[in-house]
Amino acid sequence: MTTSNILLVDDETNNRNSIRRLFEDYDINFIEAENGEEALNQLSAHDIDLILLDIRMPILDGFGFLERFSDLRLKPKPPVCVMTAFNDSDTRRKAIYLGADDFINKPLDPVELETRIASLLRISSFQRDLNTFNQTLENLVSQRTLQLQKTNERLKATEKANAQAYREMIGRLARLTQFNQSVSHLAPHKLALCTTALGWLYGLPEEDTENLSMSSQLYNIGMLALPEKLRDTPVECLNRDEIAILTSHTKMGSRLFADSPIPLLKQTYNICLHCEEHYDGSGLPNRIKGDDIAIEARLFAVAKLILQSLPLAAHDAPAEHIKRILEEHAGTLLDPGIVGLITSNDDTLENLIRELR
Repeated sequence: MTTSNILLVDDETNNRNSIRRLFEDYDINFIEAENGEEALNQLSAHDIDLILLDIRMPILDGFGFLERFSDLRLKPKPPVCVMTAFNDSDTRRKAIYLGADDFINKPLDPVELETRIASLLRISSFQRDLNTFNQTLENLVSQRTLQLQKTNERLKATEKANAQAYREMIGRLARLTQFNQSVSHLAPHKLALCTTALGWLYGLPEEDTENLSMSSQLYNIGMLALPEKLRDTPVECLNRDEIAILTSHTKMGSRLFADSPIPLLKQTYNICLHCEEHYDGSGLPNRIKGDDIAIEARLFAVAKLILQSLPLAAHDAPAEHIKRILEEHAGTLLDPGIVGLITSNDDTLENLIRELR
């Protein structure tokens, strides 16, 4: 059976001895103090289950002890039973206000004292059990929180690694599309940079804009399914039937990304499918017109023409040259709204050209 520690605070030695004798046969260890100051020192030196407190004492009386006791951060705080010969309501009210839990009148009745002590020790035991449970729960929550933090960090690292893997894989696939294609010399990374810049300028959501840097590089992946002769021959040297076959790369490429719920792959599907369509409906293969063409494909078309025009632009005024070409194709090949965004500010166009060179 566990021994209980009771802090007995009374300046009268006879009172303390009397109480000790009453509980000689109990598993109780009495720790004595003659005033409130000594009691506070004992609290810091011992693990106390219950405090029996006299009110009238020298140096620091019971009220003074209660005031300072209430400021102590003890877990759990032991209950306080006030022993006093003062039976007036003011004394009781003040003691309760300062944190006392129970009262017993002097002279002490042994049966009443035993009952009060037994009851308060049970309360103290419950408080200790509850504190132990709370501490165990706090430790468990802390451990689980730490595990969750570590798991979250691993997930973030995995997500970052996956994003890097996606970019690297798409970059490698984009380089693959350039094999045996003398008709196209657009550098995939420059196409990605230009399309993404237009996406930011247009005000696309952040995720969609970032995805453009990858999806735009795969616009002609369907070309790999075409005969090598078509891939190596300039468009102007092909007949109508061959051009029809050539433009079928849009459908072949888009099929690779069809029916995917992933935003990046949905965006890639739209670019592959619509990359040969014209804003005025004269494009291929489905002659889609205006805003029915996916926005990412309309942005891509402007970026593609900028890159195609860049090698022919005058070195002293490339922005003017490209601006003129874009405006000439606005409303026919290109979305005029997007053209207006890039041509309305010379600094914007010049900065983009500088990054692409």
